[in-house]
Amino acid sequence: MKNITDVTDSSEKQTRLEMIRQALKDKAPLMYEELESSGQLPIFLEAHDAEMMASYQAAKNKAWEETMSAFLNFADASYNESSSPMG
Repeated sequence: MKNITDVTDSSEKQTRLEMIRQALKDKAPLMYEELESSGQLPIFLEAHDAEMMASYQAAKNKAWEETMSAFLNFADASYNESSSPMG
């Protein structure tokens, strides 16, 4: 299987569709055959890709929010006015 460096890149869509197709064929062969024989396979693959990419984007957004929270959550140590040089 090809290592995808940027799965969101539009140039990788065909690779993603092939990955989905192959996984479906390997793991749910009856469903694959039914979709293929009814002509619905391309529609299924496109819809599954869209769901997969939406899930990926949501996870990426969540990871970024968690990263910002962890690395931008600055706070001074408890401030005691009596120890302030201005005190």
